[in-house]
Amino acid sequence: MALITTEDLDQYPLPPEVVLDDPIVTVLIESASAEVVDAAGSPIIQKRSTVELLAGRARILRLPGLPVTEIHTVTVDGQPVADWKKANGGIYRPSGWAEDGAETVTVDYTHGLPNLPADIKDLVCRMVISGLLNAADNAADGFALNNGRLSSIKIDDYAEGYATGDTVDAITEMSLPKSTRDRLAKRFGNYGAKVVGSL
Repeated sequence: MALITTEDLDQYPLPPEVVLDDPIVTVLIESASAEVVDAAGSPIIQKRSTVELLAGRARILRLPGLPVTEIHTVTVDGQPVADWKKANGGIYRPSGWAEDGAETVTVDYTHGLPNLPADIKDLVCRMVISGLLNAADNAADGFALNNGRLSSIKIDDYAEGYATGDTVDAITEMSLPKSTRDRLAKRFGNYGAKVVGSL
């Protein structure tokens, strides 16, 4: 699901060579949106979803996709349970979730924000604009992967050195750095669980 529209991009000062009705714009919007949602670990915009969690003995089971607004059903190993309460960011069960080892808890719930926050909208817009500018730069190099990182600069008799090879990931404008991915995961409650289905 796209997090932004071309109208959102139109609010930025774009050079004339960037045409917003070009088909590549839709591709980049979908790609940037997918990267941000993947980093968050769940849909950011409010949805009804189902998540499967392997639960231990803890009393509170954290759910991905903050904020959690409503819990519809909870099952443990396929059996409905009712002795739980909605807690901040999850569900609480006085007796704990797993009495005899690990249990699979399936939760059908509504979560996420009613509107996309301005900072996330700006992040997705900037990713797309960066991709568009790279594509418009020139036809040959516009789609090149950045597979090296600047590792040194020498000023007199100017020189640059790049780290390359197997240890450097090939990236595009659609790749988020680890710090941004970690921030999104923490913000939206990605505790290592992923939403397995949304309505």
